[in-house]
Amino acid sequence: MTSRAGRTGPDNAELRQDPFTRAWAVIAPERERRPHPVPDSTPARGARPVTLDPKCPFCPGNEDQTPAELWRLPTDDGDGWTVRVVPNRFPVLAAADRPALHHRDGLLVSADGVGAHEVVIETPRHDLDLADADDAAVAAVLGAYRARARALRGIRPGLVLPFRNHGAAAGTSLSHPHSQIVATPIVPLRYRQLFDIARAHYDDHGSCLYADVTTAELAEGARVLAVADHVVALAPYASRVPFEARLVPRVHQASFADVADEVLTDASALLRGLLVALRDLLGDFSYNFVLVSAPNGEEHTDYFSWHLSLLPRLVIAAGFELGTGIAVNPLPPERAAARLRRALSERAANQER
Repeated sequence: MTSRAGRTGPDNAELRQDPFTRAWAVIAPERERRPHPVPDSTPARGARPVTLDPKCPFCPGNEDQTPAELWRLPTDDGDGWTVRVVPNRFPVLAAADRPALHHRDGLLVSADGVGAHEVVIETPRHDLDLADADDAAVAAVLGAYRARARALRGIRPGLVLPFRNHGAAAGTSLSHPHSQIVATPIVPLRYRQLFDIARAHYDDHGSCLYADVTTAELAEGARVLAVADHVVALAPYASRVPFEARLVPRVHQASFADVADEVLTDASALLRGLLVALRDLLGDFSYNFVLVSAPNGEEHTDYFSWHLSLLPRLVIAAGFELGTGIAVNPLPPERAAARLRRALSERAANQER
């Protein structure tokens, strides 16, 4: 087998396999020339909403419109809040203080739909999105993820999954900046496969697959977006969508619930920087991000590493993608990484002036 990662011609299609999932993606630069291509310039941004919306259940003064608060980060004076966490009023899984019981009816298996589904209200301001906030405000949100992951990891077996939907194409339902956390009472098949692949690599090589890939990417450089002391941002080799990005720690840590403050600080700065740079390139784009950690009860394993995946919603899956499960990405990650590095560099230079 030859090694030519990222070395095909600029317009040649290439099938790439994700080392973490073993799923395939087609990197198809020719499809960028279709109508409605991946944007190269910044569309004009629309008007910003109001700072406070009296009808919004997440705005200050409307705390009684949400279920009872689970966690909060108070303001310095203690009179208000910076971040709140409340149960989702329309949960995918109901909260319960017992494990999910499994039931079998012949060949059919079911389980009780219990776990947790929470909303992280990221700021009192109705108009202050993560890309508009400062690093400390983003760190406060990631700190809420860490705190709630610690509280929810007693659900075993299971998985705690913080995620964020931004924009209509990403499935957001309320404009007030927020994200969500779902704790499942089982490990979903997709993530079980992810963990099994990482465990097999550890069994074969005695090292963490995520650490090995990160070391190789830092040495190769073409898909590196930004580097901090404790966290690195990469464009995945088999990126599923244009401008997909991944944050990974530089020192092994299986669960985000256990990260130190300095790691959380670096992750927050890189995440905000990526969101701002992507907005500079794409306008107010829709995206999802998901923060993945080791399963509950396996937080101290050596085979897996937490990571945050950021996926802009710039392309729509069509028949081929839905029929095969193979993503088609019209923008090679090396090109995306170069554009993002340039946007990050230009913003940093403007801030220094």
